[in-house]
Amino acid sequence: MEQISDKLKKLREKHNFKQSYVASCLGITQQNYSRYESGKREFPIRLLPALSNLYNVSVEYILGMSMNEKDLTVLSDCLYNAKTLKEIIDDINSLNSENMSSLLIYIEFLKYKQKLNQK
Repeated sequence: MEQISDKLKKLREKHNFKQSYVASCLGITQQNYSRYESGKREFPIRLLPALSNLYNVSVEYILGMSMNEKDLTVLSDCLYNAKTLKEIIDDINSLNSENMSSLLIYIEFLKYKQKLNQK
């Protein structure tokens, strides 16, 4: 399961926000926010509603517990190499079963490779 610190960074980067901006929206220092995002400190529950409002996603999404329709709508508008998440999903859905199997194997390979690079 993805760590909250990873989710904080990904959400911030998807919105092209600087740490200092997010910190000011939460009423904390940039240094404290940096510690939350790096996983050096645990993110306080009291800040979750403000973060949820800032990114227009549910608290459950930030915690990695679930994803509702609002979360999917917000995330589907994010761009990944000039494609929206919806366009990527449409591309995936157009694959035949053989290519879908190959894609899933490749995804597992990329996750493994990424994990090795993080060490």
